[in-house]
Amino acid sequence: MDLLKTQKEIFDNKVKRKFNTTDVGKEIILMTEELGELAKAYKHGNKDEMIDAVGDLMVYCLGLCEILKINSEELLQKIVENNKTRSHKGNL
Repeated sequence: MDLLKTQKEIFDNKVKRKFNTTDVGKEIILMTEELGELAKAYKHGNKDEMIDAVGDLMVYCLGLCEILKINSEELLQKIVENNKTRSHKGNL
């Protein structure tokens, strides 16, 4: 899958449907709502709803990458590489 093509398609669909394409804060709020849906689905053990929420979050993230003019492929590659050697100092 070509993430750059996908993030552009997501953005183009937002434009076509007259969804938000400029307000980053609104996108964050919508993503927070999706995260809440994921938490609720997890709490209730509903895997199908968890999968739906994860997918929606992925779409929001890619759309936000396009809004912010971020290359999602480069960003993910950098994070994956950094996580190979990153150490965690928190308590989980």
